[in-house]
Amino acid sequence: MKKIYCIFSLLILTSCASITESKYQSVSVTTGSVTGAMCELTNSKGSYYINETPGTVQVKNGCDPLTVVCKKKGYVPADLNAGTLRDKAKPMAWGNLIFGGIIGIAVDRSSGAGCEYAKSTIVYRLKKAD
Repeated sequence: MKKIYCIFSLLILTSCASITESKYQSVSVTTGSVTGAMCELTNSKGSYYINETPGTVQVKNGCDPLTVVCKKKGYVPADLNAGTLRDKAKPMAWGNLIFGGIIGIAVDRSSGAGCEYAKSTIVYRLKKAD
């Protein structure tokens, strides 16, 4: 009986990302060869700011894309599509499909613990305005 309890406990603890995983992630932003730009990172959980590039900020995972917009006087974005980080499910979150069911998945998605951003560094290139 003790052995079954231990196995069951292990499965429960390893399957729920909201218990075992952080809801936050560090994201670094660089603006290529241009330094000193201000950046705003936004997702469904809030807005986060980097006052001067290159820089790093802690964002709350939102299980949705993270939009990045950087600005510096005299510069424009080199590529507007570069300002989005896609989210992906964390491996631990998939255990909820089997062990936690709909409730476990809902908790992990709503808290952000079941997702992470595919990369932790984004290059948002700026070019001189014409």
